[in-house]
Amino acid sequence: MIDTQLDEPPRGVSAGERMNNLLQLSIFSTIKDMLVEISEAVQNAKLIQLMAPADLDGILALSQLEASFLDNSIHYRRRVLAPRKHVGRDHVEELPDVDGLIIHIDPFSESRSTLEIGKDLISIFPLAVELSFPDSEKIHHGAIDCVAICAAISAIISPEGNRVRKQRSMAIAGCWLRQGLDTNYDPVMSLLRDHLDYEGSIDIRPLPEVSNPAPGMIPGLSERMLKRLSKGWEKMDVDARSAAISELVLPALREDGISTMRIEELIWHRAMIPGLESDIASQLHLATQNWPNDSDEARVHASGIADSLIMNGHL
Repeated sequence: MIDTQLDEPPRGVSAGERMNNLLQLSIFSTIKDMLVEISEAVQNAKLIQLMAPADLDGILALSQLEASFLDNSIHYRRRVLAPRKHVGRDHVEELPDVDGLIIHIDPFSESRSTLEIGKDLISIFPLAVELSFPDSEKIHHGAIDCVAICAAISAIISPEGNRVRKQRSMAIAGCWLRQGLDTNYDPVMSLLRDHLDYEGSIDIRPLPEVSNPAPGMIPGLSERMLKRLSKGWEKMDVDARSAAISELVLPALREDGISTMRIEELIWHRAMIPGLESDIASQLHLATQNWPNDSDEARVHASGIADSLIMNGHL
């Protein structure tokens, strides 16, 4: 959430606007009114019951909202529900009968066109959107994940809050976890990444410039070759770097189970949080590997992760 002055903003960001306003992005243009309505309902409620499943996707979204509640001294209770990642999308969650306004985050739901905003229950799930770029008339289709939606709501509730600022970099985390990145092109991911990079919340670096990437994220990639490349990277010109990267990545392109776009993001667009050595994709990878399978253990673990995210702004 750092204001910066550059000659040209990234695609989808208009010059002259506050860079800490996510709603300026075209991905939020069709749902802006819903997000404002939710933020107003939150600020008018006497008690919020904030609920999310004990999965990384849900906790990342929950932490975005919880940060804004704490920054604005909004009375709320956190309720971590049973994990949902391996439950069918047609499963209907039975929510506890509690007082106050329930905000239920459902990251594994099918994408829908509108959020459910009721008097006593607000349901947040991925939203299908149409978006465009300023320099093109082509309409793109994508889905906004729950983490990005909750980041936008939190920015409305507490645009200058310290905890919201800490959470800002992780607004892109949900895009990485969703399957949209396993297609050829994810316009939502691209626009959000460019916006966060432009405002200074993240710093985009190629893989050889990441000092501590998690191993095993790219099938077929030689860790030994990567280490050699990283050592000589600063002394290489553009052509040498391009040739070296091509040689490094070629085996991965022959592997099944990973999309070209995900490989491209892992090689050229590692999102770094300023001041940290581990990129966001590596943090998510390690957090997923260390997530408990037992439901009760997962709920305790998830609550601890939420505390850490709110305190530190990263995993």
